[in-house]
Amino acid sequence: MAGRAKKNNNKNLIIGICVAAVVVVAIVLIVVFAVRGGGISDSYFVSDDTKYVLTVESDDMALSEDEESYAPIRTHMVYEYSGDEITGLKSYFEYADANAAKAAYDQMAAAGESLEGAELNGKYIVVTAGEDEYEGMTASDVKQQIEFMEMLKNMNSDESDDGGEAEVTDEVEEEAAE
Repeated sequence: MAGRAKKNNNKNLIIGICVAAVVVVAIVLIVVFAVRGGGISDSYFVSDDTKYVLTVESDDMALSEDEESYAPIRTHMVYEYSGDEITGLKSYFEYADANAAKAAYDQMAAAGESLEGAELNGKYIVVTAGEDEYEGMTASDVKQQIEFMEMLKNMNSDESDDGGEAEVTDEVEEEAAE
């Protein structure tokens, strides 16, 4: 009898340790995903030897009044490539937090917008493009487009830094000379 009780105690102890280990692993995974925002970090949105990234701030986009209510903070377009072939395209619509992303997603769904290929991932709504949407594009084409967009963005920021004051000053000086 004493041997059987000892055997049951060992069995219960082993089961208890296994359950505790599973609980600890689950808690660690929950914390890791909560801190990382679902696995996507800002460092992902940097072009490298497998992807080109175009980031557009929301104030750079022309939006209708309906779209403004669920406009993202910024949009990251990630073109994956191998050699000179585009192999994938995903758009990451970034919101302030996961609640804002979910609210925007729900609002788009309620408005009847197509959410095909869209999923929530932390503070992002991620839309995976179909192959037909990037068919015929090459990595060098995408790289040139991104460089052009960044050049335009830099030109616009240089103009806004001047605030147009140089032109106004020149006009005032010309009028005073007459």
